[in-house]
Amino acid sequence: MRSTVNAIAFALLLSSINFISAPAANAGCQDYPESITPACVAENLAIERLRQEAAAAEQIRAQQQAEQAARDNAARDEAERAATAAADNALAPDDCARSTNRFLQSCIDIAVEKARLENEARNKAEIAATTAADNALAPDDCARSTNKLLQRCVDAAVAKAVKENLERDEAEKAAIKLADAKLAANDCARSTNRFLQSCIDAATAKAAAENAAINAARELEYIQSIRTRPVLDENAQVILTALLRSKSLSSKDIKATLDASSLTASDKKSLAAYAQSLNNIKGTQGSSNLKIPLSKSLSEEFSSSTPKICAIVDGAIKTLKSGSCVLSIKFATESGFEIETTKKIAVKR
Repeated sequence: MRSTVNAIAFALLLSSINFISAPAANAGCQDYPESITPACVAENLAIERLRQEAAAAEQIRAQQQAEQAARDNAARDEAERAATAAADNALAPDDCARSTNRFLQSCIDIAVEKARLENEARNKAEIAATTAADNALAPDDCARSTNKLLQRCVDAAVAKAVKENLERDEAEKAAIKLADAKLAANDCARSTNRFLQSCIDAATAKAAAENAAINAARELEYIQSIRTRPVLDENAQVILTALLRSKSLSSKDIKATLDASSLTASDKKSLAAYAQSLNNIKGTQGSSNLKIPLSKSLSEEFSSSTPKICAIVDGAIKTLKSGSCVLSIKFATESGFEIETTKKIAVKR
């Protein structure tokens, strides 16, 4: 109990220390590049240290709770054993109700005999109830349990089942005729027309159209699956992950990767050249604008994802203030292969 109180007091003390001494949160300290400034590094380290201290205190509290639960369970088990022993001591040593006697052969035999007698009594009661029900019926009544295997009773049951099946079949036929009567004589939905050649041809054409639609959907899904979503490497270079696996994007690596793809030669050439053009866009210093590279064989669309840092004006990148300028770029080959990627540029003004 004392250890639990000490743990609670320690946790309260730690939370009060955190409340008093935690540095004021600086909204920019969680974002780059502010997060690497000396002040933000010190602040983030202080916050992490306090978090670790709180986690350690919580771990101590959980451990103490687990130890106390183990002690409580042990005490409860001991109390239950003591209660069982006291109950046993109140019985005779050979009494089968004693917990220690439940596996004695004599007690097992007594239990088996008791169960046998109970089963016999239950069976006799069921037989008596069946006999009483039979006695209320005529001796030749097929509902009597003793008559269920008589041939005439079996024949009567079979005849009844046959009659019920015929009635059900007639009802189904009448329902089908009624449904058919509401349809045109040449309607393929009529049950009598399902084997007509015209209806078979219509069903075949429908199945072929459905299969063509399924195949077209699968082909579209495949085309979409090979379209890439871009990422940037540690040097902010464009990586077209579905096409260009090389982080260096050297001419040799680009060619090797594109040669292994299923694109046309024209698409491979255009993509290789344009990927290299994108990587040639470097950071800028000062207020000068950057020229956007264009391709003769690709259609391009540029926009700025960081309008406060840079903007697209008259086909050029206009820098507004220092920071990371992120461009959203969409371009497509003449064969319809589309790419969406981004380009990050460091701007210093």
